[in-house]
Amino acid sequence: MKTKLLIFCLSISLTAIISCQDETPSSPVIHFHINENVKNSDEAYFKEIQQNWESYLNSNNYVRSDNAHWDHNIYPYPDYSYISLLLDIRHKLQSKKNIQCSTIGIVPLENEYYLLKMVFTEPNDDNEAFVDIKFIISVYAKKEGTKYKFYSSTAYHRTVLENIAVGNINYIIHPDHNFSLDDAKKMNEFNHQLAETFNEPPLSFDYIVANNTRDLSELTGVHLFSYSYQAVASGGMADNYNKVIYAGNNSAYYPHEVVHLYTYAKYSRQYHRWFDEGIAALLGGSTGYKIEWHWEKLRRFLNENPDYPIEDLTSLETDVPNGEYMTDFRYAIGALICQGIIDKDGMQGIFEALQAGRSDEDYFSFLEDKLHIERADFGKYVKEQVALIPAIEDAKLDSYKY
Repeated sequence: MKTKLLIFCLSISLTAIISCQDETPSSPVIHFHINENVKNSDEAYFKEIQQNWESYLNSNNYVRSDNAHWDHNIYPYPDYSYISLLLDIRHKLQSKKNIQCSTIGIVPLENEYYLLKMVFTEPNDDNEAFVDIKFIISVYAKKEGTKYKFYSSTAYHRTVLENIAVGNINYIIHPDHNFSLDDAKKMNEFNHQLAETFNEPPLSFDYIVANNTRDLSELTGVHLFSYSYQAVASGGMADNYNKVIYAGNNSAYYPHEVVHLYTYAKYSRQYHRWFDEGIAALLGGSTGYKIEWHWEKLRRFLNENPDYPIEDLTSLETDVPNGEYMTDFRYAIGALICQGIIDKDGMQGIFEALQAGRSDEDYFSFLEDKLHIERADFGKYVKEQVALIPAIEDAKLDSYKY
């Protein structure tokens, strides 16, 4: 399944996040501001929650499981969606950018929670009279003893929305979503199949399900950022550290993201992103279609554009430009590479690939050893393999929906 809306959240590993937590914050600092339309800023709860939020952001300690500002009972870490955004803000501060965090509301909700909603902005590089909105987020707070602690939007909605358990999976359902028990049972069966494939015990996890990525944003508490409004409003992500799948695909069945939970459970981010996405697309498809559908789209595109450059991995981390916004080079080509590894050595070859290292150098070194693909010949190899893919007629493409 496509993860375009939130994909950048997955690009930062928790190891990298934790490694930067003890750095001294650079000047300038975050400028905090209360929107002029806020009417309850003199309330005691408002002042304390606002002060705690400022303390949290100024601490430069965003994700450690011992962070005193956050509750860790529901999920051990704040959501990916928050942390990657906040680390981007930290990076901008270190690059001498001025950042403002404007509070536009702190209001009481049910079950003694409070909603804290903020807008992060920075001056426009071309015209300082204007600002760019970086993102708008919601965080939740609840008093524990004498102090308010923060909860992610996911943790809050887990307590107030309908939860349905199906096998090892706990579904948290957006109010507008029409939940399918049949799809949920199919998802649980796939989960158990993957457990056998990966030689791991079946995983238990939360599954946030919404009709589209815009509804999903409401549940993740990330209301606006650079990927909020895409041509295809379907996608999601896997939060490996909290064992949560976010599904904005209008389905209780999301096999691609479950594969990500297993690659992490088995090898804990020892792997290159192309092996991770490749095996997820191969076993779990993407955007509601099995991998054969995406291979056909790739085959057609390369037939029509035989000189299209596919040598550089970084430049390929985008959609195939065929106007459909549904097939990612990384998924289609990555799955093709993984299929070649399986054809040679079965899943044991994939396990070796997932332990080969995270750098591009590690990736190509493994391909050279395992499949005898020289880095300089990567594009040639891919085009040769794509040419071998049997064509699928238009009338049969829909048979590859899952």
